[in-house]
Amino acid sequence: MKINKEEIVSKWIESIKSEIDEIEFKTYFVRILDSMEDENVQKEVIKEMVDNLCKYEMSPNEIAQMIIKLIDIIEENEDNYEILNNYIKKIYSLAFNVFEEFEIIQKDVINKQIETIKSMDIPILRIDNDTILIPLIGFIDSQKAFDLIRKILTTIKEKNTLKVIVDIEGIPVIDTEIANQFLRLHRAIKIIGAELIISGITPAVAETLVHLEIDLPIKTRADLKLAIEAFRNNEI
Repeated sequence: MKINKEEIVSKWIESIKSEIDEIEFKTYFVRILDSMEDENVQKEVIKEMVDNLCKYEMSPNEIAQMIIKLIDIIEENEDNYEILNNYIKKIYSLAFNVFEEFEIIQKDVINKQIETIKSMDIPILRIDNDTILIPLIGFIDSQKAFDLIRKILTTIKEKNTLKVIVDIEGIPVIDTEIANQFLRLHRAIKIIGAELIISGITPAVAETLVHLEIDLPIKTRADLKLAIEAFRNNEI
C-alpha cells in the first residue's frame, strides 16, 4: 500500500464528521488496522468500540458506516486487486460484527430489565375501607403469582377487605399460564368471602384470550376507573 498506517488513520478520521474525541477514534482505528489478520482480536476491538460509542448515542448503522469509510481510503491507495478485495471483505465483516455486538448489548439490557421487573415487589394499595388495588406490571411467573395470592389473602384477612381489584394493564403478555394463575387467585378470594375484579382488559388482551379459548369466570372491566365504580355502585 502506498501510504502507511498513520496516514490511513489520519485520513480515516478526517473522513468522519463527529464531535467525539479524535484521540478515542484514533485508538480504535489503529487497533482495527492492527487486528486485520486476527478475527478474534477484531471482535474484541469491535465489542469495546461499540460498548463505548453507544454512550454517545451512536446507532449501529452510524458506527458501521464509519468503519466502511475505510474502504474509500484503501481503494485510493491500493492498486493490487487481490489485496484490495481482501481488505474490503474484512472491512465488511467488521461492519457486520458491529450489528452483532449491538444486538448482544440490546439483549443483555432487555434481560436485565426483565429481571429487575421480576424482582420488583408487588404493591397493594388501599382504595377505601373495603377495597384494595393490585397494579401488575411486567412479567408474572409462577413464583410471583404464588407470592401475589398469598400476599392478597393475608391483606384481606388483616385489613378485613372484601373487594379486590387486580389491574393488568401493565402486563405485556397474557398466556394460558397467566390466565390459570388468575383462576387460582379468583378461587382463593371466593373461598374467603371476598370479590375480585380484573381491570385493564385491553382489546389485544381480549383477543388473545379468545384466541387461546380461555374463559375467565371473573368479573372484568376495561379500565381501573370502571372497576372502582362497579364496586362502589354494587354492580358486583
